[in-house]
Amino acid sequence: MMAPQTLASAHPAASLPRQKPPQNSNRLDGVDVLRGLAILFVVLNHVHMRLAIAHIPYAANTSKPLIASLVWNGQFGVQIFFAVSGFLITSTALRRWGVLSNISPRDFYLLRIARIVPLLLALLAVMTTLHYANISPFVVSEKTGGIGRALLAALTLHVNLLQAQRGWLPANWGVLWSLSVEEMFYLFFPLVALFFRRRNLFPAILLCFVALGPFARTIFARGDDTWSEQSYLGSMDAIAFG
Repeated sequence: MMAPQTLASAHPAASLPRQKPPQNSNRLDGVDVLRGLAILFVVLNHVHMRLAIAHIPYAANTSKPLIASLVWNGQFGVQIFFAVSGFLITSTALRRWGVLSNISPRDFYLLRIARIVPLLLALLAVMTTLHYANISPFVVSEKTGGIGRALLAALTLHVNLLQAQRGWLPANWGVLWSLSVEEMFYLFFPLVALFFRRRNLFPAILLCFVALGPFARTIFARGDDTWSEQSYLGSMDAIAFG
């Protein structure tokens, strides 16, 4: 029989420490944590609002400051999503084109369309069907312009503006305000990157969005709570920061 030392020397790989499997380089743990927190904030906020509308006193014996700290961070969650979006879109563009000054608007738009439009059209088709089926949580009232106005706003990226002017849409429609802000930013993103490429002013343009954000949520909003939360400039600072 071979001695243990001889057996180990005959099979060198057996004496080596077991290596960890390679990690997926396309995933960033920190970004995933931010996504998870953003999802948690938004879900808690919307669940709380639905329970409050239904007059379900689920937190009657709980500290009000504690409940407020848990359920009123939905807007912060959306801002986290915006920052993560800006980081990921720019990182992807840099990997694909090397520098932003080489970005292809045509390819950029086609990628955004492929990612957003099919699911958006499917969502709108389902919600429109539910509207005409007269299922109350999905019915768009004439006060806010009716179903046609809601569809137009969703397809032309101004659900946020419609809600600021006409009042809240049903929650299933109203959440599309964030898509309006995000995609309006990316509508101009490649064009601005190309226009300012020679003087390398693109980072300065992004910093202007970051600087204007707090003013858009306060002074420019003129006391309109809906517009202060959902305005273009009031949310684009997070995307630019990312």
